Amino acid sequence: MPRKKKILYPVVFMVSITVFFTLILAGVNELSIRTIARQEKLKIQTKVLNSLGLEHGDNEDEIIRIYNETITEKEIDGWKYYKSGTGDSVTGYAFMVEGAGLWGMIEGIVALDSEFSAILGVEFISHSETPGLGGRIEEEWFIEQFRDIPIKDYENGRYLVFRPSTGGNVDAISGATITSKAVLKMFNDSIDEILKIREDVI
Repeated sequence: MPRKKKILYPVVFMVSITVFFTLILAGVNELSIRTIARQEKLKIQTKVLNSLGLEHGDNEDEIIRIYNETITEKEIDGWKYYKSGTGDSVTGYAFMVEGAGLWGMIEGIVALDSEFSAILGVEFISHSETPGLGGRIEEEWFIEQFRDIPIKDYENGRYLVFRPSTGGNVDAISGATITSKAVLKMFNDSIDEILKIREDVI
């Protein structure tokens, strides 16, 4: 084999192998992106339904069906929110909210009834809080205590107050004081802002 061919062969071979595996990785990446995006969308849809107290099963198709039948996605003044109801009947509104936690931003949802007179529930989308401590904000006992709380301005927008303070309506997480306070501030500040746009939403 001539010297030129000896040199060219491994170069062509390596280029071909590189292109082959690059195409495979690109294909896998494309499929992964679509799967991740679909799962992220399903996660948000599930949490929106949960925050509004709407029952659904664990089946993906059932969650999507109920969501499509009862939820309308809206946006106003930079607020992304979800209107719950069918026809002219509105049962509640769920708003995407965020606030600073101990280690990063906390993203969540707060749902209010159709009259903006009570908190229907809350959910958390993402956070960077410490597992076993602040990360416990995702535990069911913590989330469920925010159900059906009347909105009362106790003092300067303190709609949610930790027990045992006067007017307390929720419990903090033991050993995660900073995260607990961050969550309460996020929801209180958000509710305060949401109430200001109430007339534009209804």
